[in-house]
Amino acid sequence: MSHLDSPRITFAGRFLSDVPTMNNDPSSFGTGGAPDPGWNPYGCGTFDLLGCVVDGGESAPGRPLTKDDPAFGLVVAATRDRAAAKLADLDPDWQFSTEIWGLTVRLTGYDGETLLSGRYRPAAFRDLWPRVPDDGFGGLGASWISVLEDVEYGPGAGSVPVLATLREASPQRLSIGLNVYGIDARRGGVTFATGRLTGCVGPWREGEPTSFVAGRRLDAGLLTEDVPISKAVAVVTGDRLVLDLGNAYPLADVTGTVHPEAAAIGVAVLPGEDVRAGDVLAPGAGLDLGTISLLPELPPAGVVSLPLARDAAEALARLPLALVTARPDGSRLVVSREIADGLYVRADDFVHRVEAGARATVTLHARRRGAPAAGLTIHLASAQGPGSVLTGPATVETGPGGTATVTLDAADPGNPRGALDGIVEQVGYSPRVAADGTLDLDGTGLDPSFDVIVAHVRDAHVPPADEDLEHEVRRLLAPYALHYPIMGEHLVNLGDLEALKPWRAAMLLALSRDITDPNHMPVTRDLSEPKRATILRWLRGLPTGPRAMARTVPGRAERESVAKTTAAHESAERIRRRLDRAAEGSD
Repeated sequence: MSHLDSPRITFAGRFLSDVPTMNNDPSSFGTGGAPDPGWNPYGCGTFDLLGCVVDGGESAPGRPLTKDDPAFGLVVAATRDRAAAKLADLDPDWQFSTEIWGLTVRLTGYDGETLLSGRYRPAAFRDLWPRVPDDGFGGLGASWISVLEDVEYGPGAGSVPVLATLREASPQRLSIGLNVYGIDARRGGVTFATGRLTGCVGPWREGEPTSFVAGRRLDAGLLTEDVPISKAVAVVTGDRLVLDLGNAYPLADVTGTVHPEAAAIGVAVLPGEDVRAGDVLAPGAGLDLGTISLLPELPPAGVVSLPLARDAAEALARLPLALVTARPDGSRLVVSREIADGLYVRADDFVHRVEAGARATVTLHARRRGAPAAGLTIHLASAQGPGSVLTGPATVETGPGGTATVTLDAADPGNPRGALDGIVEQVGYSPRVAADGTLDLDGTGLDPSFDVIVAHVRDAHVPPADEDLEHEVRRLLAPYALHYPIMGEHLVNLGDLEALKPWRAAMLLALSRDITDPNHMPVTRDLSEPKRATILRWLRGLPTGPRAMARTVPGRAERESVAKTTAAHESAERIRRRLDRAAEGSD
């Protein structure tokens, strides 16, 4: 079960992506010069849901929510009684799988009552692609899929039928999908550092992956020579076929207008495995399942449910699924089709931070036409070749549930990047190998640039002697002061240990929290455990002394002044909100 199963709710709105960008250029580390500021040098890493409301869903298969349903218009937001969620890349050398950390999602009624809440399991985005053709950074789209854990339902949830049904189907965990696009990187505008978002929440079942839907994968293709369509996934639920096109259809602009070439897309079962994307089906070839209309009105979150007759279900169980477009002569162009043999292999929890001498464990899931593929050999290969510091098996075999566990052992990289800790390693995987023994990714739907297991393997770190401790802490924190200036701009200069000492208690709190906690220090998720322990050791050895909150966290009047003077390089209102969050509890 996943967010594509019933019952489910969909929602739409905007999101805040206040990522810092002065740490994006790996070549700027260790030079001593000023880094390239990028489009958001003073970003503090905050992720937030903005103005998101429920706009659709299903109470049962084939029974969409009507606009008079009590779920319509409910607010989907992040929690306000704790620190804001954070966005973090794995490393400056790997910015293709940004993760959300410390997010709690709430569904609230019109009176503000919490009807549902759950803790978002940290997950990285996938399927990054140029959703608005030729529009650069702002035209990129991607999707986050994860699980809401520790789900709680408020007393009022029973008065919303779809929530009551959802609680019965999946009381403790829920599946959630977020599709994002159109981030505004134009500094100074009211929508700066925000983008558009659609989402979907549904049931989750034990044993399913947490970071993707283990359904039937459709590969990327072309609507026309210049207009792509991205990867999609479908699941069969009873007598329904549910397709998630939320991150698949192209856009004409960053406001979310569907590209006219995607106005109507047909769904079909191909007559055979040999039919490829780009082929033309003669009239009557294959089996039509229906047509999806994306214009003039877009299906909520891009999720579509189609009925499946018995003959269609039987055909779909053995033949590939495809997306097609109609041609004037009655033929149809295959614009996207299910991956070869319906064999879908993907790694769950594919992003790892690994200490030297430690190991990472990854679960691979395999599905054939949507069903678990047992006894399948999956091949693995390091992108770094024989010199890799991350070692693991060359093959694994899936068990009865279609899963296989991969254990990767990390050696000490030996500081190959100088100012940057450790090294980023990639491990590819595929159900097939080529004649030369390399991974064969043709027809697998796996992109060798993104669909890999990726790990930041940290350098070994020897704890310094007491007399060298302060010098080592200064060395460790100095890069953060330079590449994350938001801390020094409004709170404290991390490179100035004298200024940092009055912040002992706050620093201890931030650095001792679990990495998944939103209060964990925002800029140090790339800090190795031994190095973090070194900083904590120094902090614990400091005298308790008076706290410096009154000086280094500006008061309300000073925050207003800072907001006005910095309006030249970013929205003053955004600065006020940021500083208000930083100063919570200090006024």
